[in-house]
Amino acid sequence: MRYKIIEIYEEDYGCEGIPENSETMCNVLVSDELGNKKWIKLSDDFLIKHKLNEGDYLELLD
Repeated sequence: MRYKIIEIYEEDYGCEGIPENSETMCNVLVSDELGNKKWIKLSDDFLIKHKLNEGDYLELLD
């Protein structure tokens, strides 16, 4: 399904930092073509690699 990225928030890892052997994750608010919204988690590296920002569209398998 095709989703529009509404908001992107990098997770807050607090003073402990990112757990060892983990990658930075982002909470991403997306909206489908019917206007239904949901939060998903995507890695920051995925967003950067695919040049995804707020306002962009992405395809996800549901």
